[in-house]
Amino acid sequence: MAACNLGVALEGFDFIAYSAFAAIFARLYFPADSALAATLLTFGGFATAYLARPLGGLFWGLYADRNGRRAALAWTAILMALGTGLIAVTPPYTAIGMAAPALILVARLLQGFAVSGEFASATAMLVEVAPPGRRALYASTQMATQVLTAGLAAGIVLALTLLLPQSAVENWGWRLVFALGTMIGPVGFWMRSRMAESPVYQALTAAHRTARAPLREIFGRFPSELLGMAGLIVISSAALYLILIFLPLYAVRELGIAPVDTQISTIVATSAEALVILGCGRLADRVGALPVLACGAAAYTLAIWPLFAALVAAPSFAALLAVQLAAAVLLGVISAPLPFAMSRLLPPEVRTTGIGLIYNTVGAVFGGLGPLIVTALVAATGDKAAPGWWAAATGATGAIAAFWLWRQHKEEAR
Repeated sequence: MAACNLGVALEGFDFIAYSAFAAIFARLYFPADSALAATLLTFGGFATAYLARPLGGLFWGLYADRNGRRAALAWTAILMALGTGLIAVTPPYTAIGMAAPALILVARLLQGFAVSGEFASATAMLVEVAPPGRRALYASTQMATQVLTAGLAAGIVLALTLLLPQSAVENWGWRLVFALGTMIGPVGFWMRSRMAESPVYQALTAAHRTARAPLREIFGRFPSELLGMAGLIVISSAALYLILIFLPLYAVRELGIAPVDTQISTIVATSAEALVILGCGRLADRVGALPVLACGAAAYTLAIWPLFAALVAAPSFAALLAVQLAAAVLLGVISAPLPFAMSRLLPPEVRTTGIGLIYNTVGAVFGGLGPLIVTALVAATGDKAAPGWWAAATGATGAIAAFWLWRQHKEEAR
């Protein structure tokens, strides 16, 4: 479990760190005539990682279904660390010109390609090693790890902000965060290369039942399951990056809330969300993953716009904390059963291929491009509550998919 979650930890750590230092990245690597344009370019760099994810998801999914979950997890850890390390050492635009943003984009592409193998491979491994009656809980640990590490990253950023002068943070302090993230990679590679292979995968290979053409098989046998999974990823990806990445930056730039306050709010929200995830993972083992997911998605859809509207109407640290905490709790209810629910829709011989392809392809649009889309939407409409409409629309998509899958697979809900 620890080995599976190390790579997920690095993903959450890196993405929060990149977003927390968005203003610094805008000045150092993406200079532009206006602050908004620089922010859009910076979020474009954030989204670049997602351009490689559909291809990476397919590559690592096929690799894991043909060569084992352990091998895929080992290599993704080291590649993710290489991308993070490249960000840590890239000189600024003033030193090497256009090579600086180019290197950042290369690093993000490398990270995106590597991390695209994390969710599917870790989900398959955790579900397949879990004892009966604990599969949803085991699978949910990666979601809890992701948000806890995001909170850790926010805490480190907060510590740097309080302990160092702003000039030191901008010159070299931010690099320490990415250097720390880089260290996770070698540890993850060492642990994953030595852990036992999934017993389910071992049984498949012993019986010569591994899929020869996983991609053709999933599209030929499971088209409706893939469509439903895509709807689930719409809400989970959009909500995760909207609440934990976009909202703190939005609160600073559009609502005038202090950066320190947004970091404190993120730490509290992620801590609460992690507890909710573990609790709802246990609940999903008792009542079924799809029922928990469907109810959570419906609640999120109904609540998210009023939460944003309340924050815009009376922006303050207390309001941000309340909104982010409530949204994170709802996200926790959605996130907890998601990995197990998806794993149950596909047989083990094509599990990582199907999950990896759908998770990364849909996530590239609704997760990676989400902050960029919402930033542009606010700029185009002038409506500060526009993120709430985006969240409600993506939430409705996920809720419809969850209820539809629940109806179609009631006998497999648990």
